[in-house]
Amino acid sequence: MDRPTVLAFALALRRKAKKKIRRKWAKNWFLKRKKFGHSKLLDELRCTEPSDFRNFLRMDEDSFDERLELVRPCIEKQDTNMRDAISPTDRLSITLRFLATGNSFEDLKFISAISPQAIGRIVMETCNALIKCLQSYIKVQYQHISLCSTK
Repeated sequence: MDRPTVLAFALALRRKAKKKIRRKWAKNWFLKRKKFGHSKLLDELRCTEPSDFRNFLRMDEDSFDERLELVRPCIEKQDTNMRDAISPTDRLSITLRFLATGNSFEDLKFISAISPQAIGRIVMETCNALIKCLQSYIKVQYQHISLCSTK
């Protein structure tokens, strides 16, 4: 082999070696959200242990259902050919769980079977929807706070 052919072959091998190993777009257990997610737990608590339902979400069933109906149009997503959308019930419950506990998105992925990245988007979207839909119920008195010292 002549020198240019050897160089071309070496470059081709190097490019092939540098190709990234493709990662899965979702972990297998995330795809089984209906089986591993907290929806079944909430359904069970709703039927058998209302006090635990209240403790889990810091809200009773009726209050949860009322809030859900208010924000449902704002947080409901369409299913696609690739995957089923995360339900409004799951979106609201994971947001309330985050607000109630302050757990990290990484921790919440284990009870919800939703990726931490998706939980971050869901919490922001759902909080914005709650603020929008509950505007007439929320009264906030703003106080001007000076950030400059008066010395």
